[in-house]
Amino acid sequence: MRRRLMGSLLIFALAGLGVLGYACFGKAESEEAGWTHAKSYDSLENIRAEADLVVRAHVPLYYDIREVGEGDKITRQAFYDVVIGEVFKDLTGHGFSKGSEIVVNQVIGMKDIGAADYSSDRGMKPMKAGDYLLFLKKFIHPDGKVYYISNSSRHLYKWRGNGIFSNITSDELTEIRYSELSGES
Repeated sequence: MRRRLMGSLLIFALAGLGVLGYACFGKAESEEAGWTHAKSYDSLENIRAEADLVVRAHVPLYYDIREVGEGDKITRQAFYDVVIGEVFKDLTGHGFSKGSEIVVNQVIGMKDIGAADYSSDRGMKPMKAGDYLLFLKKFIHPDGKVYYISNSSRHLYKWRGNGIFSNITSDELTEIRYSELSGES
């Protein structure tokens, strides 16, 4: 009898923690936090205004992929340890500079629990190694770790040379010139 009571209490405690965790995690995973954010921007000023951190950073060849459960959905997320090459805006309170390292998080697929395959769109492919212009939001996960997520999955800019960053995820705001970024604080 005592073993059954303890088992029942344990199940209720785990269920309670699960509901509490989902409440915290669900808030963290909202569009406000940007995990699945596909907002469109029509100007550099607008995308920059909503970013906590704007950097030119080097994305490495290797990254970590994790599956994260979110209620009845599962996301596949890539975590990149990027090295900052230049800071154009920093409202994070961390005082990042050239050579600083941060963890950038990107959703690269979603599926319903029980579904066999992940669905993804053009903006959800893993980033290839190279230099990028990143417009990031600071995100503090419920586990206390700090990650940086893109303002929008529709705006990911890769260095193409000749002073140009090209949007590789959509036809919106197709390029940003380096000269437009320099001089901004």
